[in-house]
Amino acid sequence: MAVGDVVSFVENYGTVEEVSSDYALTRSQISQALQYCSTLQCQIDKPKVFCHNCSLRRQQKGPLETSGLEEIRHGDFVYVKGKDFLSFGPMEELLSDWNGQDWWKIAAERLIDMRIELFGTQDQN
Repeated sequence: MAVGDVVSFVENYGTVEEVSSDYALTRSQISQALQYCSTLQCQIDKPKVFCHNCSLRRQQKGPLETSGLEEIRHGDFVYVKGKDFLSFGPMEELLSDWNGQDWWKIAAERLIDMRIELFGTQDQN
């Protein structure tokens, strides 16, 4: 499981407990993934490729070649088709997904939002 997957799960599930129970991850593992991502540690580590759903990976791969792609609508069903390519959903969604997310920004936000859940302490002001 990639760090970006963990950040995505935390973003989409909303609670550490849900991610922990559904994906058999400890709070420590979730915290480590969020910290790793939020500090862009991957840029220091220089992986062969960045997380599959991250905008850094898309920068590596470049823009999606769309010249051979066609959006097809069949009733309520929409998909994009090309030679040896199929994506469910409209072209706009495909392009948005291709660009990826800035997961490090989301990871930093989730670390702040979930600090009590992750670390069990509360600011004493």
